Amino acid sequence: MSNVTQSKQTVAVEVAGQRLRLSAHADPQHIERLAGMVNERVEAIQRAAKGAGMPTILALLALDLADELHATRRRAEEAQVRSKEEIERTRTHARQVEQSAREAIAEVLAEIDRALVVEEPEST
Repeated sequence: MSNVTQSKQTVAVEVAGQRLRLSAHADPQHIERLAGMVNERVEAIQRAAKGAGMPTILALLALDLADELHATRRRAEEAQVRSKEEIERTRTHARQVEQSAREAIAEVLAEIDRALVVEEPEST
């Protein structure tokens, strides 16, 4: 992975009927895809909110995007909590397996010790 920062590039896009010239470090194709996504959402809202002006449509779009962002963050936080819980369960299980292995090894060593003990002959 390169540590070299990508230079700024200028890209022209149309968003909600407005031509924009943007200067950014991002790939121009990425910016064009984002503009396309926004335009699709604007069109969907225009169909649903017939007669609404562009300020209202953009406000609805902003609210929709904020709601999506909020839901995504909540899912990410929930996934992080689940991951931490799973890690703790895995650690607990690993400790249990380790303890069982230690006990089994101790039993085997005890059996080996018993097998190696030679009975001392009786004195006469």
